Amino acid sequence: MRRSNLFWGIVIVLVGVLLLMQQLGLLVFNFWAIFWPLILILVGIWFLLGPAVFRRDFREEAVSIPLEGATEADVRIRHGAGSLRIGALPNGSELLSGACVGGADVVVHRHGERVKARLRTAHDVWFGFPGTLGGRGLAWELKFNRSVALTLNLESGASESTLDLTDLKVSVLEVQTGASSTEITLPAQAGYTRVAVKSGAAAVSLRLPEGVAGRIYIQSGLAGISVDTSRFPQVSSGYETPGYGTAANKADIRVETGVGSIDIR
Repeated sequence: MRRSNLFWGIVIVLVGVLLLMQQLGLLVFNFWAIFWPLILILVGIWFLLGPAVFRRDFREEAVSIPLEGATEADVRIRHGAGSLRIGALPNGSELLSGACVGGADVVVHRHGERVKARLRTAHDVWFGFPGTLGGRGLAWELKFNRSVALTLNLESGASESTLDLTDLKVSVLEVQTGASSTEITLPAQAGYTRVAVKSGAAAVSLRLPEGVAGRIYIQSGLAGISVDTSRFPQVSSGYETPGYGTAANKADIRVETGVGSIDIR
């Protein structure tokens, strides 16, 4: 039985029992008043007891996708708790090469010179909850071909992510992350890069290499926002490098965040 099924099965049974007791008049308090605190307590208990009850040795497994003449790639990565590092391969023999602690399910579809690839945590790993990973977490290191035009979509949980895209040709970058720390260095010579970041309680750092112009829009809740206004002066709609429209290399950045911090340099 999957551990996520076991946990949520216990939660559903417990909630059902309490609701039934309330309908029968056996509870002397309002169940809905304690519903969310109860859920948080159960999740906290699972974080504490999960590693002791379900210990596993998460081994490192190699992942690889051959190039086979591909010039474009749409890559979606669904990563859980732990660390994720993305960088560039030193040569052009593969589209992607790397190592994943806990393994990864990889699905690849080819349409001529275009590749669609999906990487996600193995089916028996509970996505996004570090307490079920024996304390080690999912340490992934992935490197991509420098010459392929990339669309990257990343979903992560409670993780530490470092994306060094300096030498990659990323035209679209989409990041969705929860309680995490995410550091992104954008491409230096990709022409135009569209960036969309959605985060919860996260610390997000974006770095634009010298010579890359930026147009930045930030929508935030209680986030601390720091933008280098000497490079990206504030305008009516956000922040923008002078001469952005005619720049050879530029990034259009949109950030939506809740509680956390945003730092753009």
